[in-house]
Amino acid sequence: MQFAEIRHDYIWGEAVENGLNHRAGDHLLAAVSIDAWETGDDDEEGRVVANVLLSRHGDIIVDFHDNGVRMDQQVLEHIAEAKTDLRRIWEEYTAAQRQSAVHVKSLGCTAELEIPRDAMEQISGYLHAASEDAYQSEDHTISYTVQFPDGKQMDIKCCGCQDEPSWTEAVLFDADGSQLCCTEPGDSFDGLWELQYEGIRYTVTIKTKHT
Repeated sequence: MQFAEIRHDYIWGEAVENGLNHRAGDHLLAAVSIDAWETGDDDEEGRVVANVLLSRHGDIIVDFHDNGVRMDQQVLEHIAEAKTDLRRIWEEYTAAQRQSAVHVKSLGCTAELEIPRDAMEQISGYLHAASEDAYQSEDHTISYTVQFPDGKQMDIKCCGCQDEPSWTEAVLFDADGSQLCCTEPGDSFDGLWELQYEGIRYTVTIKTKHT
């Protein structure tokens, strides 16, 4: 098939979109769309004939949306150029990750989290509940999440019970959402939370927002 125009200028993904956070279980780091137009008509909408994908491990995979273009020389040339772009993105991404790792190793990861006053009062009520009507219930968990520069995240939780006051804990997860370590159960929510993993100290200070 002869296309009037082919482009590979649409790139998306965590590595190229500022402010886009990594989602647990998402193995895609970046991708390039191969878009094609069959005519020169300005009213024609282009269609995606393939996506070139960069995985979180540096693998580059071509996902054809149209099997008829697998041997199209025009499309293959754009795929080759997209692969070059993704290799450059991978090199820049891994360099930034190495720099971040050096910083984290030397200084650790710290964060501060402000919780609205009404939310803190609700949590305090659950932690000091003295009657069945005031208990949080084990089906209801209050959780706040902090993302660290190296991709790990800490969840600070207030966990409910059916017949006694609630309890708190902090849990550290890796970039794919797998649990790494956690604190012992506690009875307070605000203040300093600290976990250590592979020689790196992760700390979160929880404060009450006064406004």
